[in-house]
Amino acid sequence: MKSSIKIPKRHILQNKNISRPKRSKKSKALIGILLTISLVSIVLLSLPYIPRITFLIKKPKINPAAYQEAAKSTKAGTPVKVDPQKPGNRLVLPDIGVDTQVIEGKNLNVIGKNQGVWRESRTITPEIDGNLVIAGHRFLYTATNGGWFYNLPELKVGQTIYVRWNDKVYPYEVYRTRSVLPTQVDIRDAEPGVPRKLTMYTCYPLGSTSKRFVIEAKQIN
Repeated sequence: MKSSIKIPKRHILQNKNISRPKRSKKSKALIGILLTISLVSIVLLSLPYIPRITFLIKKPKINPAAYQEAAKSTKAGTPVKVDPQKPGNRLVLPDIGVDTQVIEGKNLNVIGKNQGVWRESRTITPEIDGNLVIAGHRFLYTATNGGWFYNLPELKVGQTIYVRWNDKVYPYEVYRTRSVLPTQVDIRDAEPGVPRKLTMYTCYPLGSTSKRFVIEAKQIN
C-alpha cells in the first residue's frame, strides 16, 4: 500500500494596498532645494566650456583687409579711417574673432566685467621700442563671450595681430606661444632682436590660475 504524502497548500498572498506615509512639507522642501542646488551646479560647471563649443562651431574670424590697408596708410603717413562705433585704442586678433578696446589703468581690475583688455606696460606703446604687454580675462561668468582672451591659445605662430593706437594701425606677427608660471615675470622684459614686441597673456588652463598662456609677437613693416 502506497503511503500518501500530504503536500501543504501554499498560501497565496493577496496584494493589499499598503499605505505609505506622506512626505512632510519640510522633506519636500529639502528635496526641492537639493535638486535646485544640483541643477545650478551642473550649469555652473558647464558654462566655462560653452564659449569653446561656440568657437568650434562658428569659428569666428575678422576680415583683416581693412586693417591691412590701415597699416599701409600708417606706414605711408596718411590718415586712417576710424570706425566711430569702435572707440579708443584697440587690439584686433582676426583669427579668433577678437576686436576689443585697450584700457588704461593701474591693474587688471580696470577692465571690470570684460569691457576690454588691459595695457600693463604703461610706458610702452606701439609707437616706440619696447615690450607692449597686454593682459585679459580668460573666462568670466558675467561676460557674454566668456572673456576676450578665452581663445588666446588658439593663435598660431605666423598669424597677424593688429593694434590700433592713436588712430594708427600697427601689424604684429606671432613668433612664439608658450605657457609659463605666474612667477616668470620675465615675459614683461624687452627681448634682444625684437625692438617692438607685443606680449599678451591670460590664465591657463581654463578655470585655473596656476599658469599663464603667453603669445609673443613682433611688429612688422
